[in-house]
Amino acid sequence: MKIAKLSTLLLSLFIVSCNSDDTNSQTTDTKALAQEKLDAALSKFPGLSLSVKSANESYTLVAGDAETDEQTMQASSLHYMQSISKTFTAVAVLKLKEEGRINLDAKINTYLPASVCNNLANGNIITVRQLLNMTSGLPDYIDNDQFFNDVLSGPLPMPSEQVLGYVYGKPANFTPGTSFGYSNINYHLLALIIDSVTDNGHRNYITTKVINAAGLANTYYIAGTTMAAPTGTTASYLADGSTFTDVSELQLGTVQSFIGDDGIVATTQDITAFYYKLLKEGTLLTPASLAEMKTTVSYQGQPIYGLGLHFYKTPEGVQAIGHDGSGAGAAAYAFYFPSKNMSVTLCTNTGTLIDANKEAQFMALWQEILNILL
Repeated sequence: MKIAKLSTLLLSLFIVSCNSDDTNSQTTDTKALAQEKLDAALSKFPGLSLSVKSANESYTLVAGDAETDEQTMQASSLHYMQSISKTFTAVAVLKLKEEGRINLDAKINTYLPASVCNNLANGNIITVRQLLNMTSGLPDYIDNDQFFNDVLSGPLPMPSEQVLGYVYGKPANFTPGTSFGYSNINYHLLALIIDSVTDNGHRNYITTKVINAAGLANTYYIAGTTMAAPTGTTASYLADGSTFTDVSELQLGTVQSFIGDDGIVATTQDITAFYYKLLKEGTLLTPASLAEMKTTVSYQGQPIYGLGLHFYKTPEGVQAIGHDGSGAGAAAYAFYFPSKNMSVTLCTNTGTLIDANKEAQFMALWQEILNILL
C-alpha cells in the first residue's frame, strides 16, 4: 500500500481511562471488544489475525479462515507481510553500516554496477540514505502499466533484471533529496547493495542477522527464491463482489519477485515482537543507528518516513511508528505506539493493493481496533 494513503486516514480514538484496581477487567473487556470487531468483519474478509504486545501482556486474536472451508485461522498462521519487509531490509542495511561495510551517504554507484546505475534516473548521484528514506526521486515499478500486464500473464517469480526494467529509462519524479516519494524500487536496490557487500547475499543476511538475531522463530524471508510458501501460510484471496477468489499462486509469485521491498512471511505475534524489540527495547541496533533510523523526512509538512519506518500521528496526537503493506492477496498494519508502550499488528488474507474498496474496509477495521486498544 502506498504510504500516503495511510497518512490521510483519520483515526478517531476512544481513550478508556481506568485505575489500577480494574486493569484486569479492562484488559478482558478490551480483548472481548476487539474479538467482536474481528468477528463482525468476517462479512468483508475471509480471515483476520490481531496481535498486541505491551509491557504487561501479549496476546493474539483470530477470526475466520486461513483457507476457506478448509482451515480456520490460528494464532500460528503465517501471513504475507508485504511492505513491512522494508523495515527488515532497513535494519539489515543499518547493521552493515555498523559493521563498516555500507556508508549511508555514499552514492549507490559505490556498490552497484554501471549497468544498473546508468539506466536509473540520477542513478549516479542517488545515495544509500535516499533509497532508505524514499527521497531518491526514482519512479515505482507499479506505476508502469506493463508491470501489471506481466504479473497477470506470468511467468512468476520475476528475475531482478525484469523488475528493474520497469523503471529503467523512466524520468525522475524529483531531484534526489528534494522531496519524498514512496517507491518500492528503492528497497529492491537496497537488497542488491546488500548482495554486493556480503558473501551469501541479502536473504541470508536478513535471515541470520535480523530474523534469527531477533529470536523470531516463525518468520521467513522468501523473496528471491522459488521455494514453496512455508508450512502454515494462509491462502490468499481477492474479493470478487461478495465472494473471494483464491489467488495464492499469484500472491506467492509476486512476493518471491520483489526482493528487499517484500518477502517476509510471519505470524502476527512475531511482527509485533519485532517492532517492540526494535523500537521499545532497542535490542536490534545500536542507539546511534536507531536514532538515525528514526530521523524523518516530511511529506505535505508532516514527518512521514525514516529509514524503513513510517511515522504518523492519530487525530488525538498518538504517535505511531512502523509500516503497512498490501498485495494481491494480503494486507497488514504493524505499528508501535510509544506513548502507550504498545505494539499492534493486524493482518488479513485478502488483497487490498488493487481493490480500493477492500483497502478502505481494512483501514476502517484498523481504526476500530485502535479505538479499542488505545
